Parts: sequence; C-alpha cells; structure tokens
Amino acid sequence: MQKIMIVEDDPAIREELALLLENEGYTPLVITDFIDIPAQAALERPDLILLDIGLPGKDGFSLCAALRKAIPAPVVFVTSRDAGVDEVRALSLG
Repeated sequence: MQKIMIVEDDPAIREELALLLENEGYTPLVITDFIDIPAQAALERPDLILLDIGLPGKDGFSLCAALRKAIPAPVVFVTSRDAGVDEVRALSLG
C-alpha cells in the first residue's frame, strides 16, 4: 500500500485529506509535529508528499527544498493561495 505524507497545519483539511486517501486505499501519514519534517519523511519514506505552503515556523517552499534533499518522493503543493507567483515558485522547486 502506498504511503502519502500530509503536511498541513489546518486540522480539518488534514483530517479530510487523510480520510479521502484512506478510502482510496492509501496509507496516510499525518504530520502534526512540524519540527524537523525532513527527518520524519526520511524515517517514514512516503511515496508522495502533500505539502501546504503556509506552515508554522517554516514556509512550504523552504520545506520543499529540504525534503528534496532528504528523500526522492514527489511533492504536491496543497494550498488555498491563488497568486501566480506562488505557482511559479512551487514549479521552480521541481
């Protein structure tokens, strides 16, 4: 079963994503401790990471760069932001 890590600080969105993924047969790995997420990802080895841009302590862009160094899993940004600059910045991170 594929593991999908959810890095989202809004509990309602996080729980909804986890439920939807579980219903589709995935194993959701829900992050609730936003300290050293790259280390958590390296330990869990998810197949995919769903990453919010606005997180406590560190923005999703810098976290994405750190995750890229820690593990090879693809990252999909999940956000309510609609600024074009955010899209370009996210795409530039690979």
